[in-house]
Amino acid sequence: MKCYFCSFDAGIGDCNVIRLLQDDGMQYSIMVDCGKYTPSIKNYVRDVLHNHIDLLIATHIDGDHIMGMITMLRAHKDLTINNIWYNSYRRSNVEARVELNEQQKRILEQIKKALPTEFDAINYREISAPQGKTLAKTILENETLNRVWRMDYITEQTADFELPNGFGKIVFLGPQQEALQNVEGKFKDAFDKYFMQEWNKSIKCGEELQELLVRLIDTLPAHIRMKSIGAIEESVHDAAFVRNKAKDEDTDDSDTNYSSIAFMLECNGHRIAMLGDAFASTIEKTIERKYRDNAKPIVCDAIKVSHHGSNGNNSKTLYNLLSSHHYFIPGGKGSDYPTWGTFGRIVESNRDEQTKLVVFSHTCDMTEEINALSNDIKAELGVETAITEQEYELFEY
Repeated sequence: MKCYFCSFDAGIGDCNVIRLLQDDGMQYSIMVDCGKYTPSIKNYVRDVLHNHIDLLIATHIDGDHIMGMITMLRAHKDLTINNIWYNSYRRSNVEARVELNEQQKRILEQIKKALPTEFDAINYREISAPQGKTLAKTILENETLNRVWRMDYITEQTADFELPNGFGKIVFLGPQQEALQNVEGKFKDAFDKYFMQEWNKSIKCGEELQELLVRLIDTLPAHIRMKSIGAIEESVHDAAFVRNKAKDEDTDDSDTNYSSIAFMLECNGHRIAMLGDAFASTIEKTIERKYRDNAKPIVCDAIKVSHHGSNGNNSKTLYNLLSSHHYFIPGGKGSDYPTWGTFGRIVESNRDEQTKLVVFSHTCDMTEEINALSNDIKAELGVETAITEQEYELFEY
């Protein structure tokens, strides 16, 4: 069997595909997130995946991880999917579910119109968020997709998922149950605020409402928050600079990132760590618990770096627990992330004689800046970089 990995340019967000191919031609495909449904993703799904995805995973509710997935599910003809994982609001089993009243429906339409514009980081222009389109509603409106949507929440307590036909298994690293409760609490508070009524599980469109309301309250502060302007950092980007930046760590306080699905794909001794946008602390605790009998660091054939390489989700402790020679950092946003700090921690952790490869999928200020390091500096750091959507063969057995 061979394992292939591709990280697509989906704008500021993620779209990653793992493809497991057996010698007899049998294939198992996993798509993790899709922030923007681009022609290259469409062509790959059609020509390489043959219009079939075995496992589609939306790691969390943020638009840069699911908006392209909505487009794909609505627009890609002949696409079939075997399993969908998405921790949307827990669907109620209440049979007699009621509609919103007329006043509440008008409020819902106003909320849809109030959603701020989003930034298309591929074409560098502002676009209107797709009004009224949510991943949950897209799935529920399609009987075939609805049947394959996993009902129960996925957390780090969820039992391992065995892939069929000996392809391997998935070990869940996150989220914690508390994270899902936080998002659910945020949703209920927002419903109370905007609809002037305590949330009632019997209301029909809870899944749609959760996406819209959480997205609204997560994005509105960005329009009123001013980014502090300090002195422009003028540094020589040499090996010493990168090593020093490795000390820069931060904390993430986003409830949605805290709720991100993260997992380890295991195939006959090979491992791929898919970290979503998860908190480093969540992954660290789960690795210490689930892999307590394994020598550290856990050697992986690839690591999909958390949250586009931000300082708040990628710690020194995490990269002392996980080790690889292939790091994939999808997305990126201007000069915000990926960060020199995360790049430095990747470079400095678990060094050996083999060169590490850091692959960026998206071109932005920071990926260009890191990729522009000279070959001599990269050689001193023991790293190579690339900005590409190339598919990589990770292992064979």
